[in-house]
Amino acid sequence: MKTKPSFTTRKVSVAVASALSAAAMFTAAPAMSADEQQADAGYAGNDVEVIAVTARLKSAASEVMEERREQAYVADLMGADQISRTGDSDAAAALRRVTGLTLKDGKFIYVRGLGERYSSTSLNGAIVPSPDPTRNVVPLDMFPASIIESLSVQKAGSPGAPAAFGGGHVDIRTKAIPSDFFFKVGVGTRYNSNDSDDALTYSGTGDDTWKGKDDGARGYPQSAQNTYDTYGGIDPINDIFPVVGDIEQAYQINREAAVDINRAMTVKAEDTDFAYRANVAVGNSWDLGKDTIFGLVAAGYYKRQQENYEELDIELADPEGTIENSKEIVGTDSIVQWSALLNMGLELDENNKIETYSTYLRDTSDDVSVAIEETIDTISEPNALQVYSIEYEERTLISNQAKGIHFFPSLYDLEVNWFYSDARAERYAPNEVSYTYGVVFDEETGEMTSRKLNTQDAPKYVYTRLDDDTENTGFDVTLPTSIAGAEVRFTAGYSYFERARENYASRFTFDATGFDSELLTEDFHVIFADENILDAENDFELGDSSTDTEDYVAAEMIDAGFASFDVNIDDVWRFTGGIRYEDFRRTTLPIDEDGEISTEDGRYEITDYVVVEDGWFPSLAATWQQSDQMQWRFGVSKTIVRPDLREVSPVRFQDPVTGIDSFGNPELESSDIINADVRWEWYMESGSNLSIGAFYKDLEAPIEPVQRITEAGQQQKYYNADSGYIYGIETEFLRDFSFIDSESDILDGMFIAGNLTLSDSEIEISPNSEIDPTNTKRRMTGHSEYVANLQFSFDSPDQYHSATLVYNVFGKRIAWGGSAGLGDIYEQPFHSLDFTYTLFPTDSIDVKFKAKNILGEESEYKQNGHKVFWKEPGTELTLQFSYEY
Repeated sequence: MKTKPSFTTRKVSVAVASALSAAAMFTAAPAMSADEQQADAGYAGNDVEVIAVTARLKSAASEVMEERREQAYVADLMGADQISRTGDSDAAAALRRVTGLTLKDGKFIYVRGLGERYSSTSLNGAIVPSPDPTRNVVPLDMFPASIIESLSVQKAGSPGAPAAFGGGHVDIRTKAIPSDFFFKVGVGTRYNSNDSDDALTYSGTGDDTWKGKDDGARGYPQSAQNTYDTYGGIDPINDIFPVVGDIEQAYQINREAAVDINRAMTVKAEDTDFAYRANVAVGNSWDLGKDTIFGLVAAGYYKRQQENYEELDIELADPEGTIENSKEIVGTDSIVQWSALLNMGLELDENNKIETYSTYLRDTSDDVSVAIEETIDTISEPNALQVYSIEYEERTLISNQAKGIHFFPSLYDLEVNWFYSDARAERYAPNEVSYTYGVVFDEETGEMTSRKLNTQDAPKYVYTRLDDDTENTGFDVTLPTSIAGAEVRFTAGYSYFERARENYASRFTFDATGFDSELLTEDFHVIFADENILDAENDFELGDSSTDTEDYVAAEMIDAGFASFDVNIDDVWRFTGGIRYEDFRRTTLPIDEDGEISTEDGRYEITDYVVVEDGWFPSLAATWQQSDQMQWRFGVSKTIVRPDLREVSPVRFQDPVTGIDSFGNPELESSDIINADVRWEWYMESGSNLSIGAFYKDLEAPIEPVQRITEAGQQQKYYNADSGYIYGIETEFLRDFSFIDSESDILDGMFIAGNLTLSDSEIEISPNSEIDPTNTKRRMTGHSEYVANLQFSFDSPDQYHSATLVYNVFGKRIAWGGSAGLGDIYEQPFHSLDFTYTLFPTDSIDVKFKAKNILGEESEYKQNGHKVFWKEPGTELTLQFSYEY
């Protein structure tokens, strides 16, 4: 068995080129198209004016409405002040306040009941890669609120937007260049009701824990790599013995290869660390003379905390509720987050402006858990299995962007916008460890009386790494003119997107079947001490359990062009629309243990891993200005959704949301979507507003995860349903209390805001040779029939106090479809109630207190009416002190 290769971008390119060449010769190119291709000229070229907030009242919620009002397409926005008011700590948490959006697993956004695959994400208008090996979409919890200027969610297709979305497109805009000098610093802490003096950890964490960076203690063992390099593998019989010719020496070399592996993995409980966070931001602009202005803003954020949790995970054997497997889990997730940005702008004159954006994000999780697992096989001794798991991962995202805006008055007021983005995402997960003890409990007291390392389920070490590089560039040209008295803007643009991703993993096992039975009752680090591993009498063996179901390389390339028009007739009617063309190429190549492209024993050919699509995506929108305060919007568009990279490769991976083994499917097809929107908006002079809208989406062959029951246990795989649709209504409002006559100023500082989405969906999915779905007609995965947000805010007349109470709830939604008689698994409604209070003792100082999940709600999933998953997030309290100059 040979060492797993680390593929370089060049190797990815060569593999992709060969795959695409083969596809050109052996497959026809179907007409569809458009992936996340996003950072197009329409997004990167149009600057959003930053509105300065001068009063605390309801301006934080009402001023972004002005930007939404001017949008040509149906969109929702949230500004930094709104995020600050609700106290949300990151982009994901903030976006759940937007109409029709729900949050999944604290990371992913569902728009209008459609899963994260139906949304696309950009950073300052450019596509960025994802550090999640199972998804194309970026986990939004990586973006702390302190670096965000605003969040935009476009819900209707447009020529300048990526064609690859069905629910919405989220653009995260980082801090803008200020007009004047500012400096802001903040520090805070956090407490959770789950916190106690029993946080789980282990000794082998290294010295750089506070940095969120492994210092090498967990790294891939050099001795094992040397063995691979010398003998082509670590198997003592098949790899090492043919070279050295001595079987005892071969086994000794194998054992020595395990010595560099970090075995200080005994889980222990200790005091919970003090949680703290800090942020700083500074910015200024300088007049360089001759109409030239230079500005910059820099910001940084740091957070470190431990999150204790409890979970219950159950696998049913039949619809009657017979339990096949049950796990009661307690754990601690130690989190470290870093982020930094440096944005610069150079205004050469009133007609030329160049800006750059540099963003660095690091999110480290060290999750330690202990589970008591009971199965049908643990009725007699041992009564149960005690499963220890350590999952350490570092996620990083580095993005560098530049864009320019240029006006040419002498060329008919021509406007040219351009952008370039280069970004890299990494997921580094060294030394993920799991091991199991068989345990016996006293029948009367329930106390554990004995435990012994389970050598049949050998301890496992996993080393994985993902690198995802993207390059995104484009431009657009706009010509303003007048036709028959109407103001018209014609725009044409082009963009190019390229991605290269590589993911590889190595797995080792510790064979301790020859160890003394008494020794196996000791802690993990004692059992696998150096002397016990190297003692030939113990027959220890380091095994390689890596398979060809984990490594893959992938690439995407998208060429896109668009042409659009924007017609304004007397400020009463506005028509916008056009067409977008995208040429999309993708390949996802599974790599076997020898570094070759896997064909799954001849089941697939290289052309099965290649997608070549092109397509046209028209859109049309109209806005009718009924009055100075009211307007109507109408829109229709065609978009597309493609499978994620991993979902089209026949490899096994663990879904981070469901936690179960998942398998890709090379036969997945893209889904064409027809979208229709209508919305009525009322913007009152007082700043209050009301909107009511409706939407409909028709989906061809929507992609759905379906449960599979196999001898290896519960799994899920992705399939195309036959058809699907979703429709609903959305309403949103913001209202102050000025309509109430009162001599007191108290009511002047109050306002209420909220939104409600009611919708329904249906898919039809037929049985095939691999699955037998229990419900061939059901709602779409991830779709909630209702989503509601309600916000009540108060600002004191003396401007010293501000308070906000926010409520969020979503209806139950299918996590994944059931099969073989087992019902669909439903995530139950979660009622979130949060309270934020801010004290402003001076104009420069504020003290903010937030209580999150006041109701103490719990996450719960049910199947056939039986609870199959449960997690208690606890009630969280945070306190932050900020100073601004």
